[in-house]
Amino acid sequence: MPPTATPTDPYGPAADRLTECVVVPRFIATAATFSPREAQQLVQAAGLPTVLRAPETARTPSANTYRLWGAVLARTERPDAGLLAAAGYRPGQLDLFDYLLSTAPTLGEGLAKAGSFIHLVSSNSVLTSTVSDDEVSVEYAVHRGDDELRGVVAEFALAVVVAQLRHATGSALAPLRVSFTHRPPRGHGGYAAAFGGATVDFGAPADSITLHRSELDRPLVTADPALAAIIARTAGAVRVPRPDAGGAVPGLREAIIAQLPDGRPSLSDAARRLAVSPRTLQRRLGESGTTWRAELDAVRQERSADPRHAGSGSAQRAARLGFAESRSLRRAMNRWDAREQQRAQEPRRAREKERHE
Repeated sequence: MPPTATPTDPYGPAADRLTECVVVPRFIATAATFSPREAQQLVQAAGLPTVLRAPETARTPSANTYRLWGAVLARTERPDAGLLAAAGYRPGQLDLFDYLLSTAPTLGEGLAKAGSFIHLVSSNSVLTSTVSDDEVSVEYAVHRGDDELRGVVAEFALAVVVAQLRHATGSALAPLRVSFTHRPPRGHGGYAAAFGGATVDFGAPADSITLHRSELDRPLVTADPALAAIIARTAGAVRVPRPDAGGAVPGLREAIIAQLPDGRPSLSDAARRLAVSPRTLQRRLGESGTTWRAELDAVRQERSADPRHAGSGSAQRAARLGFAESRSLRRAMNRWDAREQQRAQEPRRAREKERHE
């Protein structure tokens, strides 16, 4: 269910990042492979070598989970990889989140807790339940994702929700309908196992499952009031980093900084580190009213003011900022100086304009 740190350490202190609990990529990796060795090979390929042995309290950037999904698709070559992974769900794999739902007295209260505490497994994910007439729609969405992997992630997330509800109710619960925003795949083999006899629609406005409203009052066979109170207190004490409120694209600044020592920062490499396509990254930058060049220039200017580099020679300083030569750094510094002078003059110009008016 969607998937701090320096760019090379996904398990350090997280701040203003969309993250997932490490149990999420661990579940995906183990469910998509047949042995611990294969799971380790998969996370290695995704650039997450420690994800299988990190403590359950660790979190990893959501971009890393998308990178893992990319590795899963490359390995399996199955468009239904999300459904296949969800079929490996076992109660307790999602730690606190599983028990919040399963210990609730009714299915409706379990869904409400799942929606309120989904940040425990993913601060990138949103799970909402909406009642309309005789139906209730359970919708899954993400704050930031990858257009090319959206369908795989949505199928995985909703299939896991249904598996959780089946365990909690002790029944082969099946939704009335299942809707996905992506186009229909070539084969529909895994949908019956994941969603029973539900009608599956594609090209819908949202990714969701629809249940009969009466299901909300169904008692859960796993209900446990005493354990529910303990789990609720524990969950309430967990502080999860909030999504990044600043920056054109969350994580882009870190992706740029990670490239500076190589001397040739590129949009394509930044996109790879963010687990999105270059086209998707370009689109997001455009939507934010900026460009790759502007963001790269801003990071370089910010880093150039670091006092730790004040005594460095021009060649060393240029290398630290990702310039191929010191001449490029000098041109950039002239540009930054001119920009700062212009900003400093703006208040004076504004006052002069007011006097003339």
